[in-house]
Amino acid sequence: MSEETLREARAERDAALARFNGRKDALRTGLAAKSIPSHIKDAAMDRVIDTVDEAKAVAKDNIPVIGGTLALLAAWFFRRPLIHLIRTRIAPNEADEDVT
Repeated sequence: MSEETLREARAERDAALARFNGRKDALRTGLAAKSIPSHIKDAAMDRVIDTVDEAKAVAKDNIPVIGGTLALLAAWFFRRPLIHLIRTRIAPNEADEDVT
């Protein structure tokens, strides 16, 4: 290796070591202020809050769709009582028509 190449390699190594030490010191400072589980918890809560806010915005823009979906779900859930109610209301009329 030439003297010039060796000098350049040492300069690059020293620069990389300085960047690494800077990041290491920043990490230590950050961890001294707040622990890793605390960082994870805060990041997760921020994501949950962002997701809830986005869901609220989508729901606000699609109120008729949500209302229709809830109405259809209620109709499906109460389908048997509704069918029974309709049959009891219509069946007596059919029975009266058969008698006459």
